[in-house]
Amino acid sequence: MPAPRILILGATGGLGRALHRHLAAGYELASWGRADLDFEQPDTFSTKLASQKFDVLLNAAGMTSPDVCEVQPERAFLANTVAPQILAECCHARGARMIHFSTDYVFSGKTRDLWFETDETVPVNIYGRTKLAGEKAVLKASPAALVARVSWLFGPDKPSHPDNIIQRALQTDDLSAVADKISVPTSNADISGWIEQLIIRHPTTRGVLHLCNSGVASWHSWAEAALTIAARLDVPVKTTTVQPIELASLTQLKAPRPLMTVMSNARLQSVLGGEIRNWYDALEEYLVQKYQPQ
Repeated sequence: MPAPRILILGATGGLGRALHRHLAAGYELASWGRADLDFEQPDTFSTKLASQKFDVLLNAAGMTSPDVCEVQPERAFLANTVAPQILAECCHARGARMIHFSTDYVFSGKTRDLWFETDETVPVNIYGRTKLAGEKAVLKASPAALVARVSWLFGPDKPSHPDNIIQRALQTDDLSAVADKISVPTSNADISGWIEQLIIRHPTTRGVLHLCNSGVASWHSWAEAALTIAARLDVPVKTTTVQPIELASLTQLKAPRPLMTVMSNARLQSVLGGEIRNWYDALEEYLVQKYQPQ
């Protein structure tokens, strides 16, 4: 069987760039950003996609800022619901497989238990509601599609929470981070490896699948872990201690956030046939590569 031809959407984002870097050497690959496919012009999708040969479409595009979505709900609906639906319709019509990335924000966050793919979804903000509607639209338009939910992404292509906290710690020892919001930090590099396996070894896997590392963290514990690793790597941070605060104290946020969205990766482990490493190990590998490149 020839290697599948892959089209990545959202090529300028952190996940899109990681996917491109991981897959570029082994596959016929095209990566499109918004300049190539604008979610605010969904009527152009069919024609533009018809000009590109692909067997698998990875949709990492979307409007991902909860606060921007909250104040621009119409654009969020176009990006996160309408666009994915049309993409899925195009994929279904041409017999291509679609892997669509979604979010832990489809959950209410009102339980202390792990969230499974089969659990009830009750989003608390516009971002989560438009992403959930997008999930449903994709699976209805293309029953063979895979919806991959991810959480708290980090990697070298776009600064995330650990990068930002380390940068702040280079300047000050007065740091704080939310301690009552809990999820699973997840490596873009790990996601890219899982996606390759899902494309090549598990081409019939469909429905909803949680793609996240193992373990649990708050923004606070994630921050302290990053600083501890950085200090061990001789990064001149001024502290490894972060003051815990409550999410409710961040009154500048426009969108409500779910508090507890730790997703189970049991189905992912079952599909891939192996254990998924802890987020701390993935974070340590990332920071070693960043601060002690070989």
